[in-house]
Amino acid sequence: MVAIAMESKGPSRKARLASLLHREIATCLQRELKDPRLGFLTVTRVELSDDLKKVTAYYTLLGAEGKRRLVAAALESARGYVQRAYAPVVKTRMLPILSFAYDDIEQRRQGMEALIRAARTTDSDGGAKPEPPAAEPRPDGA
Repeated sequence: MVAIAMESKGPSRKARLASLLHREIATCLQRELKDPRLGFLTVTRVELSDDLKKVTAYYTLLGAEGKRRLVAAALESARGYVQRAYAPVVKTRMLPILSFAYDDIEQRRQGMEALIRAARTTDSDGGAKPEPPAAEPRPDGA
């Protein structure tokens, strides 16, 4: 028996639904909610569970770090409203249940950059001239 690999003809259903939910959730939070606790909030990404029953919207904030609890409380209280806002456009048997999570990827990226800068300062040139990547030997011996 020969297995035939089927080629993908575009984004998967999960990816399309995640993109739709990202757009609808972000639009609802930015244009429809008038909660002053939200401030400068950005929905960075949306992740769906494999069974498409749960959706997690990741967000970041601009401003003071201490506002995270206030924003988390505001988002939790608005969760039902946001779900009802995206319900008409989602064409699935069951509506994905929404949850919010703070996206700390920017802080992790900044931490990695700080570690790299600290490591470069220990170089002989103080990190002024980063070395180019080493060339890999060619398989033909040239």
